[in-house]
Amino acid sequence: MAISSTHYFLIRNLFEHGLLPQNGALLQIGEANWYDLDPSSMADDIRRLVGDACRRDALLERLAQAIADKRPYYLFEIARVFYELFFSPAEMQAVDFNGTPTAHRLDLNAPLALSRRFDVVINHGTAEHIFNIAQVFKTMHDYTVPGGVMLHEGPFTGWIDHGFYNLQPTLFFDLAESNRYRLLGLFIEDLTARTVQQIHAREDVYELAKAKQIPDNSVLFAVLLKDAQESPFRIPIQGYYGRSLTDSGMAAWQELR
Repeated sequence: MAISSTHYFLIRNLFEHGLLPQNGALLQIGEANWYDLDPSSMADDIRRLVGDACRRDALLERLAQAIADKRPYYLFEIARVFYELFFSPAEMQAVDFNGTPTAHRLDLNAPLALSRRFDVVINHGTAEHIFNIAQVFKTMHDYTVPGGVMLHEGPFTGWIDHGFYNLQPTLFFDLAESNRYRLLGLFIEDLTARTVQQIHAREDVYELAKAKQIPDNSVLFAVLLKDAQESPFRIPIQGYYGRSLTDSGMAAWQELR
C-alpha cells in the first residue's frame, strides 16, 4: 500500500508522542511507495522535527531530488525519506515481489529466512494479499525483537476485490490478547474523506456500527507493542468463541451480523 495522507498523519502523531522506535532496524512487509499527499509538504516536517543540521539538509536534498527527477522507483524513494524522518533507522529492509530491486523477493505464504530481527516491522497493506495470512502475523512476531513495535494497515470495509481478505477489529484485539501484545492504538482511516477515528475498545466499534458511522471504504491501522519477554507466536481464538467478550460484546456479535 502507498503512504496516504491519513497514514502520514498517524505516523507523525505516533512519532510526536514518542511511540516509534528510533535508530533501530526496520522491516517492511510490502515495500511502501507514495500516494495522495503532496510530498513537498514533508519538507516542512523535516525542517521542524530534525534538529541535526547535516541530517536535515541531507533529507531535504534527497526529497527534492526524488520529486524533481522522477526516476524509476522515485515514489519508493520518497517513502524511504518518510521512514528516515520518523524512524531514523540504522538499517531498513523490505520483502516484496513488486518492490524496488533491493527488496527481498520472498514468498510471504511461507516462513522467511532473514539475517536478523527488527525493532519495528510494518505490514503496510500487504497481509490481505497473502493467502496464508496467518503466516504473515507469525513472521512479524518472529522477526520483531522483544519490546519492538509492529504496525499493521489493511482494508476494513469496502475495497472490493482488493485482496483475499478484509480485516476486522476483533483480529487485533484477539491477536494482542493471545500474544501479550500491548495495543497502543487502533484507528479507522477514511482515505476518501481523509479522516481518522480512534478505537479505544471493542465497544467503540459496536457503537459506530449501530450509528452507521463506519465509512463504506475504510482501512484499519493498528500499533502493537511486543512483550519484553520472548514467547512463541500463538494463533488467536476469536473473542466471541473464546468467551472473552463482555455481555454487550456478545450481544453485539449477534445483533450486527
